[in-house]
Amino acid sequence: RKQLGRPGRFIFVNSVPNDALRIDAIPATDLYTFLCDYARHAENQQISPISLHRALSQSKNPIAGQGDIGLLVAYIGNLCVGHFGLLPGRLRTSQGIAKVYWGTAFYVLPQFRKRMVAVELIRKAISLGKDIIFTYFNEPTAALLKGLHFEDIPPLEYVAVRLDALDVLASPFRHFDRLKKRWPLLRRASDVAIRHSRRWSYPTIRRAYHRSLARRAQLALANVNWREIPNGKVPSIEDRDVPVAGTHFERDADTINWMVEFPWIREGGAVTRPPYFFGESYDLFRYFTLVVEDSDGHQRDFVVLSLAMDMGISKLKVIDFFCSREDCADVFSLVCKYAAQFDVDEIELPLQFETHAARLPFASLVVRKQRRRYLCHPYSKDSPLSVALPMLNLALSDGDYPFA
Repeated sequence: RKQLGRPGRFIFVNSVPNDALRIDAIPATDLYTFLCDYARHAENQQISPISLHRALSQSKNPIAGQGDIGLLVAYIGNLCVGHFGLLPGRLRTSQGIAKVYWGTAFYVLPQFRKRMVAVELIRKAISLGKDIIFTYFNEPTAALLKGLHFEDIPPLEYVAVRLDALDVLASPFRHFDRLKKRWPLLRRASDVAIRHSRRWSYPTIRRAYHRSLARRAQLALANVNWREIPNGKVPSIEDRDVPVAGTHFERDADTINWMVEFPWIREGGAVTRPPYFFGESYDLFRYFTLVVEDSDGHQRDFVVLSLAMDMGISKLKVIDFFCSREDCADVFSLVCKYAAQFDVDEIELPLQFETHAARLPFASLVVRKQRRRYLCHPYSKDSPLSVALPMLNLALSDGDYPFA
């Protein structure tokens, strides 16, 4: 692949031996142009290295500068065999703001996984001289990253409300894993029982729970002035961006509004051809921006929610929020109202809402504290991330997680 003509234009030519591995670094601001050109010359390709929605969105990233890389693409000859997505972000420390790269969407075609393609993609990312952070990875990826000197960050703790725990008819069949492995007939019988309970019993229990949740939210919000922002844009609150204390990965109002305006996931079928390995469409995917106002109509608090439904499972997540300690209960009630409205299976909450979640009906069954792991590679011993690690505060909004 060579870049010809005006900046951002790409054509694909056979300029290296067919069995040679090369890795191209695509600037974040050029991702949409790159993908359009890739698709026009992709007759023999098996995958796309980024989806259409992601390419458009990431090319609009307000944090990405002209020199920031957004994608590494591995080729053997002209065949795309793997890719490594990079999402430029910000780290705020006591010394100011530093640029970091979040690792996203790391994939290599199965038939090329013995060719060291994954290792070379990671080495190329390291060579860019940026602090790199990974989240939401599987164990094989974690082992590979650790082998290339990535290190653990203390995990993020958050709260999940899992309503499938109320499916008491299916609950006994979810246990006895060892017996199921030994007796295939028992495994098949358990799968049938869980499937039937999920279809006939659980929806009734879930709807009853949400009716109770809706009544509680209605009572709690009776004297609260709140509204949904039609265009989803985060409002300014007392002329401030989203404030978070301490050392943290920063997402200001412009960053949140970019996420809402240019989502990575859309409703309906896939539009990227050749196909993109990771998901680009759900049955339902929406953002909601809700604000709480005082008696004079001034915006006081806000919360941004994402609603996703895929393969029959629905989830409501708190993506970003700002509220004072005394208003936290009101914001939590708004989350519960929307969870009940859309009859969701799961709610994800920041740890700040843990005490409120503990007061939910059947909290001992449905409320769980969960962890999200991170791996990082500081580019030097005195890089901003390396220095900040002991003081770092993590959030649900970190990295690529809010986009999917």
